[in-house]
Amino acid sequence: MRWITVLHAEIMSQSPLFIGDGSDLFLKDEETGRAYLPATSIAGAFRAYLKGIGEKDWELFGEQANDRGLGMSKVYINDAYADIKGKDRRIGIRIDPEKGSSIDKSKRDMCYLSPGLKFELVFEIHEDKNNDELLRMLCKCLSGLEKGYVRFGGSKSSGLGIFKIVKAGKVSFDLNCRQEWLKFLCDDYSVYNVESADFLKEIKSLNLEGYVEFKIHGRFTTPVLIKSPESAEDEDADYKNVKSGDRFIIPGSSFKGILKSRMEKIADYFRIENEVKELFGESSSKGYPKDTNDEIHSEEFEEEKKENKKAKHSLSRIFVEEAVIDGIKKAENNSFRRYNKIRIDKFAGGVMNTALMGEIPVQGNTNFNVLYKKSGNDEKDNFTVGLITLALRDLGTENLAVGGGSSTGRGRFKASKMTISDDNDLIEIDFNNKAILSNKDILHKYVEAVINYAGKEENSK
Repeated sequence: MRWITVLHAEIMSQSPLFIGDGSDLFLKDEETGRAYLPATSIAGAFRAYLKGIGEKDWELFGEQANDRGLGMSKVYINDAYADIKGKDRRIGIRIDPEKGSSIDKSKRDMCYLSPGLKFELVFEIHEDKNNDELLRMLCKCLSGLEKGYVRFGGSKSSGLGIFKIVKAGKVSFDLNCRQEWLKFLCDDYSVYNVESADFLKEIKSLNLEGYVEFKIHGRFTTPVLIKSPESAEDEDADYKNVKSGDRFIIPGSSFKGILKSRMEKIADYFRIENEVKELFGESSSKGYPKDTNDEIHSEEFEEEKKENKKAKHSLSRIFVEEAVIDGIKKAENNSFRRYNKIRIDKFAGGVMNTALMGEIPVQGNTNFNVLYKKSGNDEKDNFTVGLITLALRDLGTENLAVGGGSSTGRGRFKASKMTISDDNDLIEIDFNNKAILSNKDILHKYVEAVINYAGKEENSK
């Protein structure tokens, strides 16, 4: 080993974070009470990202069983810690896709670390030669973290674990030079220097491919309510909309569920509903092959069983973000007021005793963001982009409700504009003027891909 490159990056969480210990509790340092981000979580997320975009991840992180003699990792990562700013409580439920209602006994109360956590990521690259390739791969990982392609912790596809890079710096040491290895050993150096600002710009400006980004901007034309597990603080109400810190939000899990439900409905119309299950991390596999006493095929049976098991645990290719509701006004503007409800006895037809409830929904502006990770199959990718576009179109035209009370007109979202970014192609849709502002032909290609894909599946049957 001759060269050592030390890289530091200060990152701040933009969404709640959950890194668990196998239970519903998040990890924290018992002595200091600080949030704990294990080096194994950082390495795992970065390695998975590099592998997913076709990089030679083993050159940076090594591998256990190989024929290349690259067993040991060339990058060393420290555990990271942050002061806890607060905690967010969320209620999760599972929805029956056929009935559209919650599954019995599926309610789950979870606690997450609030946004605003500042972690200091520390990396050391050890190499026999001054190799810029390893540093380039590490910078790609940090750029992916900045863009939301890399996320930490659990429920990543539901909008958790998103970070932004606050600052970054690096310094290299030639251990053949006595002065440099003394500086390294004595920790007599600083990674944040006059070149740090340019280094951060370089990381953020890296051109990363393999993802399609959807952004839809607009406002709620009717009040929306996604119930918070916490009681109202100042308002006398039984239910209020969920918050993250002091901001009202649409949780990523709720938005993802709405998006998935509408995509399944569109796919069901074309009789290709199994494709949507795969996109969200559920396999359309027919299950394990039937057991057999035929010893000749036992090896094939085990291989097929392994493949089916692997398919059943596929990861979601669709990622969402939590949507912050801005521009909320007071009661006189009808965007933040109390509504009273009663419950009717269906048998007697009268009001049930002690059934008066108060709710405080909210109404304002918001943006919904969706990220699709490409599979590498152009036909399937175009089909998926088209399907997501159609689902978001329904959301933006007030045909898809968000939150509870959809049957009484709540949760209607009216879009003003929508953008689809696919590598160097940018599609802009103006909902107010009902116009496609750029790359109309590419948008038509995506929508036609849904119809063509459905036709292909029908013919194959």
